Amino acid sequence: MKGNQTMPNTAIRIQQFTKEYPVPRQKEKRVAVSNLTLAVPTGGLFGFLGPNGAGKTTTIKMLLGFLPPTVGEAWLFDRPVGDDRARQRVGYLPEQPYFPKFLSALEVVKAHAGLSGLAGNRAKERIELCLRQVNMWDNRHMILSKCSKGMTQRVGLASALVGDPDLLIMDEPSSGLDPLGRKELRELLTALKNDGKTIFLSSHLLSEMESVCDRVGVMARGKLVACGTPAEITRAGDGVRVQIEQAERDEVLNTQIADWGGSVEAAGEGSAYLRVPSALVYKVMGLLETRRARLVAVTSQRETLEDAFLRLVS
Repeated sequence: MKGNQTMPNTAIRIQQFTKEYPVPRQKEKRVAVSNLTLAVPTGGLFGFLGPNGAGKTTTIKMLLGFLPPTVGEAWLFDRPVGDDRARQRVGYLPEQPYFPKFLSALEVVKAHAGLSGLAGNRAKERIELCLRQVNMWDNRHMILSKCSKGMTQRVGLASALVGDPDLLIMDEPSSGLDPLGRKELRELLTALKNDGKTIFLSSHLLSEMESVCDRVGVMARGKLVACGTPAEITRAGDGVRVQIEQAERDEVLNTQIADWGGSVEAAGEGSAYLRVPSALVYKVMGLLETRRARLVAVTSQRETLEDAFLRLVS
């Protein structure tokens, strides 16, 4: 947070965003976003999830003032999105950042520092810090025509960070990054969140979002179909998974578990997973003792964020 600036409780507030596009030679219009109302609190990481074409990028473009909404309005830190004082507090990483190919990574980030109002030693400090944060400092003099897609993505991220924004809006930031790059991105996002930044992140890499997001919103066909913490969006299952070790396959045990409505899944030599209704846990424990199978672990079953996403958008 810069200086003693007081931050409101809401970083982003969207009221009834709707975006319609005319369709050539048709009376009906295509609705990209429909009646979206959303509030994102300051601090923490908000995941904006949805399949391709769900309206995520259109929402971001309206939020940043790049596209006018057909209906609706939005505020950044309680100021209208068109207010320069609000946009000065925002860093933006588009899905496919484009920079002149003849510039170096250093020159691109330096230009964005200037656009953010930085100069002198403060600009130099921020440029070096951000290029180091995205692991591009050693390649700072490489021109972009020689950079891979992942390296260009890192330059875009450094450019979004260089102005030390209170709010960071990112559209598919993992695009082009290899597994190591995605791991480094998660670590950077966690560090920024711990530093009090607000992060609004659009993505379809759900397994990664589940581990870093404080709250998520799920879009489908232009509408917000769910919003809350990952735990609130995922459903707790009415079942448990029991891991066991046994000397050899036990057909009597397998048959009894099947009769109780459960299933048995091999999990490597001498190990198996039993999936059974929660109400039968104690009966299963007794059966394992009778059949001399060693209990390793018992875990409750719950939807992953990806499971919930597929349920919500289908």
